[in-house]
Amino acid sequence: MSEVLIENIRVRNKELKKGKKTNITTGLVLQGGGMRGIYSMAALMALEECGLGGAFDHVIGASAGAINGAYLLAKQAKLAVTVYLDDISNKKFVDFKRLSKVVDIDYLVDDVLKKHKALDVEKVKNAHSKLHIVLTDYLTGEAHVLTNKDEDIDIMEAIRATAAMPILYNRVIEVMGRGYIDGGVTDAVPLLRAIDMGCTDIVTILTRDPSFRRNRPSIIMRIIERPFLKNYPEHTKNIILAEDDLFNRTMDIIENPDRLENDIRIGVVYPSDFSKMVSRTTKDRRELLECALMSRNDTRNFFNFQPLYDNPFD
Repeated sequence: MSEVLIENIRVRNKELKKGKKTNITTGLVLQGGGMRGIYSMAALMALEECGLGGAFDHVIGASAGAINGAYLLAKQAKLAVTVYLDDISNKKFVDFKRLSKVVDIDYLVDDVLKKHKALDVEKVKNAHSKLHIVLTDYLTGEAHVLTNKDEDIDIMEAIRATAAMPILYNRVIEVMGRGYIDGGVTDAVPLLRAIDMGCTDIVTILTRDPSFRRNRPSIIMRIIERPFLKNYPEHTKNIILAEDDLFNRTMDIIENPDRLENDIRIGVVYPSDFSKMVSRTTKDRRELLECALMSRNDTRNFFNFQPLYDNPFD
């Protein structure tokens, strides 16, 4: 199945450049996870290097996955890897002594994405791919999706909202009149959305092992986390502290793709060596670089390109 999927993506890549509509609809699903997002970002850099950055009708992500997808649509994937390596691998972004804002999403958006490593928002809006940014509604605890094609959307605020991690950032971000928090709370791997959109050939970039499941936190962790969530609506609070059924069902499908209908193909890129995988709050540049280089070749291997052993960030 993977060979058919890869060939269809190559075909669709050529079609999209010519503005053609066919029976192939490609999807790219991106998992984030804080600094683990460097893995999916480096995978997108590899796609860009291989000439496949524009091969997808739909690009779907939450939290860091959505940010990474935006940089891909702007054709700035390599630049975005350096954001992880050089701009947010420090106490400006992650500082456990700063209890009210352990992870400073405002610094990421206002200083890095808008200024120092500016995301080309106009390219994102004008890209032929449709970027789907998953957010969590603060009041209802339900997933909501905004896209780069929505009229009057402020993409930077949508990015701030999808990355608004409870406990570590703990702010509610207003976008188009609604309050939102981290999209990863409700749909961390939005594969089922890609299927619902009619995608026939889907590549999913995971920052976790496909066998990983999000179970309910222990009683001790729930006791520790509840005070940080005291201002959240009870329903939303319970979702944050509950087992993630949607995530677990999605990972079941990824591990057992034969459950899907024959006209849907799924390919998965995930870390080949989990000893090189970073955590949500890793700040060590050497570890982040090692993870990025692994991802680059994991992606190249998946698409049948020769691995590269240079360091493009020297």
